[in-house]
Amino acid sequence: MSRVLMAWELGANMGHIDRMLITARGLRERGHEVAFALKDLARAHGRVVADGFPILQSPVWLPRMVNPPRLVNYSAVLAAAGWLDAGGLAGLVSAWRALFDLYRPDLLVCDHAPTAMLAMRGRGVPVAAIGNCFEIPPHRDVFPAMNYWNHDEVQLCARSDATLLAPANRALELLGEAPMHRLTALFDGVRCLAATLPELAHYPDYDDTVEMVGPSFVGDSGVDPEWPAGDGPRVFAYLSPEHADFNAVMGALRDSGLRALVHAKGLSPDAVARLAGPRLRFESQPVKMSPVVRDADVVITHASIGTVSAAALAGCVQLTLPNHMEQYMVSRRIADGGFGLAVAPGSKAVDYPALLRRLLDEPSFTQAAAALAARHADADPVLTGARIATELDRLMAG
Repeated sequence: MSRVLMAWELGANMGHIDRMLITARGLRERGHEVAFALKDLARAHGRVVADGFPILQSPVWLPRMVNPPRLVNYSAVLAAAGWLDAGGLAGLVSAWRALFDLYRPDLLVCDHAPTAMLAMRGRGVPVAAIGNCFEIPPHRDVFPAMNYWNHDEVQLCARSDATLLAPANRALELLGEAPMHRLTALFDGVRCLAATLPELAHYPDYDDTVEMVGPSFVGDSGVDPEWPAGDGPRVFAYLSPEHADFNAVMGALRDSGLRALVHAKGLSPDAVARLAGPRLRFESQPVKMSPVVRDADVVITHASIGTVSAAALAGCVQLTLPNHMEQYMVSRRIADGGFGLAVAPGSKAVDYPALLRRLLDEPSFTQAAAALAARHADADPVLTGARIATELDRLMAG
């Protein structure tokens, strides 16, 4: 039996815990002892503790950046984790190492935990990174631009890496350790397992240093979908009511005559009464993802990777309204793949009725979505978790 520490440092949604939990169950079934170091303990009890796993608090960076430098790639993620402050980073690394000394893991599994990866360098313990492709970028000589389609930003990648490499190496110097010769060395020797479909990878240019192991999402959590009565195409929308175009999208759905089911967390009863229609129904509780996308023709989301993966496997065409860069990168991949349309952040006067008509009337979208689903007909998030656990078992076995 080996001891495995699952570490989560960055990010804010439940996808991290869910992905780690599926993996941890697989490792436990193989006889390993597993503990969690989590960024957010408030979300842990009902899932992780209830499943019998011990939890610890991850060391996390609390200060907010003021006037951060322009960073165009994964260096921006590291900057948000405190890597611009050499002394602060040295403190975080020391805290991670104290946690390692307490638990003494035989394997460290990092789900968006780059500082934990740095802290384990040179300690003789194997390290794996699991996550989506935003969290595990390509890592050759420099990290690629998040706006990989923007030539100007591609030219700034080396400068962005250098901006973070200097304080990172100063932190290592404070700890009495050798410097990294490039920022991407953070991933050297790390077993990288990206839980995604290749067509939805945030970056388009991966090599064999990152293995795509399949999609990861929870499909059976929530309430059963209840569609409005009638005939015709079905649209499922999972959107924030705080999005600038939320009312415009709801108006387009209400006036379209399509049967629409909407989950908008936090939407007030007054807003529901104002926006709903005979064929537009609001569900206040999260909806089970697998059955709702199975019955939907169009799925509208902010392009969180778990939701778009579920929709892709079901052969749905998609309309995405990304809120930030991570979601926009996925949206670009959906649009480039021909199985959906993306509305760029900050777009004005968007004709949502026209976008819905295009998705339903132009056969190329449906054909591309069906072809994607057919290519991955055997994909299953449960199997993804089992595959990750198997790869980690092999890593511990040497």
